[in-house]
Amino acid sequence: MNIQFRIDENRQGSFFIEEDGKQLAELDFEIHNNVLNAYHTGVRKELEGQGIAGKLFLEMIKYARDNGYMVTPSCSYVKAKFLRNPEKYYSLWYHREDEPTGMDGDKDKKDK
Repeated sequence: MNIQFRIDENRQGSFFIEEDGKQLAELDFEIHNNVLNAYHTGVRKELEGQGIAGKLFLEMIKYARDNGYMVTPSCSYVKAKFLRNPEKYYSLWYHREDEPTGMDGDKDKKDK
């Protein structure tokens, strides 16, 4: 299964897998002011548990890094991936100053 990419003139896009004209999985995003907002990830039920969402996620991360974008993980799946490996994604994570990221020192920031 090949991951495809599309983006329109409004800077809304998707990493997706399509087979026989049928979309099987997608990670949707929009870009504003050099921030990529990853807001939806979906995989058809029959393909769940095969690591497809993870592959879409890694493509999105590569795209963000290659293009100098920060990432807002609005999608719960993407946010969970960020929280599981904060040291890996912290430099890409566009977040509010008071938003917990799982990095050491977050508790100290919140307590101040």
